[in-house]
Amino acid sequence: MKAFIGTFVNKIDAKGRISVPAPFRTALQAKGLNGVALFPALTGDCIEGCGMDRIETLVESMKDDPLPSIDDDAIAHLIVGSARETPFDAGGRIVLPEDFIAKAKLTDKGAFVGKGRSFQIWEPAALAKTQDALMKRVLAGRLAQLSASKDEAR
Repeated sequence: MKAFIGTFVNKIDAKGRISVPAPFRTALQAKGLNGVALFPALTGDCIEGCGMDRIETLVESMKDDPLPSIDDDAIAHLIVGSARETPFDAGGRIVLPEDFIAKAKLTDKGAFVGKGRSFQIWEPAALAKTQDALMKRVLAGRLAQLSASKDEAR
């Protein structure tokens, strides 16, 4: 499986169209897919994207139960129920749903962030702020680990 890696910033036109980065299109097309599945991310003000195959795998992983678990029901509502399949046009663009654009606070640009099996589309300044906060959290955790290691060595 080709992974979604890297960060790419592309323009959003007046009709809500944005070019999917060529490496991301290649990863999807290698699976025989001609578009992406999008849904509002559960981790921040951004749009989550993946191949439709990932959505299908998610659905298959849920128990076929008339009374689903609380988690399966939440996933069904928040991911499956809101997901939209967006095909590539001849130029490799997709049309972002207006409500998704509003949720992610996108204006004229979108930053695609590869996350391995999926990707996210962020407003570039919000992405920079989020990545800064993530870096601070990781560094603080690393410093705490180093401090704990030194204490154990004593």
